[in-house]
Amino acid sequence: MSAIPSLSGATRAVSPSKRCNRYDALHLPGDRWMKTAIVLFAAVTVTAAYVNGVALTAVDILWSSSVGRAFMIVGGLYGTVVTGFSFWRLFLALRYKPVPTVADARLPKLTVVVPSYNEGKLVYETLKNIALSHYPRERLEIFVIDDGSVDDTWRHIRRAVRDFGPRIHAQRLPENRGKRHALYEGFRRGTGDIFITVDSDSLIAPDALKAVVSPMVVDSTVGGVAGNVRVLNRRGGFIPRMLSVRYVMTFDYKRAAQSMMGKGGVLCCAGALAAYRRSAVMPILDQWLNQRWRGNPARAGEDHAMTNFILRQGLKVRFQRTAHVLTNSPTTYRGLCKMFTRWARSNVRETFHTGEYVFSNFTKESKLGIRFNYAMSAVGQVLPYFFLLVILALSLVMPTVFGLKLLASCAAGSLFTVLFFGIRERSSEALLGVCYGLFATFALCWVHPWALLTCDRSVWLTRVKKPVAQSDTIRSMGHSQPQLVTA
Repeated sequence: MSAIPSLSGATRAVSPSKRCNRYDALHLPGDRWMKTAIVLFAAVTVTAAYVNGVALTAVDILWSSSVGRAFMIVGGLYGTVVTGFSFWRLFLALRYKPVPTVADARLPKLTVVVPSYNEGKLVYETLKNIALSHYPRERLEIFVIDDGSVDDTWRHIRRAVRDFGPRIHAQRLPENRGKRHALYEGFRRGTGDIFITVDSDSLIAPDALKAVVSPMVVDSTVGGVAGNVRVLNRRGGFIPRMLSVRYVMTFDYKRAAQSMMGKGGVLCCAGALAAYRRSAVMPILDQWLNQRWRGNPARAGEDHAMTNFILRQGLKVRFQRTAHVLTNSPTTYRGLCKMFTRWARSNVRETFHTGEYVFSNFTKESKLGIRFNYAMSAVGQVLPYFFLLVILALSLVMPTVFGLKLLASCAAGSLFTVLFFGIRERSSEALLGVCYGLFATFALCWVHPWALLTCDRSVWLTRVKKPVAQSDTIRSMGHSQPQLVTA
């Protein structure tokens, strides 16, 4: 979690109280020319590949050897299944409907837990958004846990406590122990019927808390709910703009489809905004805290792990499209690679753990869709990256054939994303889906294979210490035990 370059600029650009669910035009210099260039690049690349017959040439080259023939057969079968899987998920996503927000009289007591580390001023904005949200104040308690920050995060937390009264309870841990431990402190002390997690670099919409708990109110078998995450700092650079397209596909397409599987088969409730039923969390809380993987503590992917523990109990986990939250994203290639590596490692670990129960009679609902989705996810840990690395290697040897074919495939394959995003958001930002497809193929292709090979590592990666004045450090304040602050 890292602070954005300009807090005021980001909140002005995308205010959660105004347009959390649609993408405003950014009107950045050169935008029209950039998007025109994207369209021309895609059109020229696909046309050149078609005119030169690179697809047939590539087939002839591969088919001429037994290894290449096997590669084509396996790749063709896998590609056919993936295509069918994509359209099946599209069918489910289009059928998905969020649960209507329930009346205030039915809303349960909430414990909102905000873990924070070196977040600076943005943590104050996060707490402000939660405290001023449209949720009954008498049924809302907020626990913010400073996980041993060494910047001015604690000062901003104390300011929030002063400004927003007894709803906010602040605790400062004497040393950094990781997000999972910070969340544990909030879960352990909270008294709400529902636990809500909100990242300290995220801003929730005013009605987000009402929306995210509604599926649990109307259905007692729902143990977890995933919020709808969008990018906060879209003006922070080209990478956040591309990620904004990816996030829509991740939530409005993938999470929406998973929510329809078994009436609630979402595999991960992102920590930016997630809800968990207290009765489902407390029995497994210590097991979740002390989870290990290949002999090491499982630090990263605490949200994915918690979701898995919920599903394992036979409870449903749903996606709630109307529960909007804006979250900070990396602005540099290095930061993006670290984030994706952390996600990929936890995905490998939790895919293994899901396999321990997904083929058992773990729920009374239909398990066919959940199992098929799991099987595709498990195979997707290895097979697509193997094919991609082989094609990239062939592109270096024969760029006019395999290189051009790969470029055209990226451009044509991105059409699905462009159409879904464009129709859903009614925004020309959809064209950045082409850019992200190329970027992921050529610049991020190594991330998941590397994460697969190093999945036993448990380093957080994205936590960066920021130098501050000595007076702001825990040592200078003389804290050897957690510090509690309440209004």
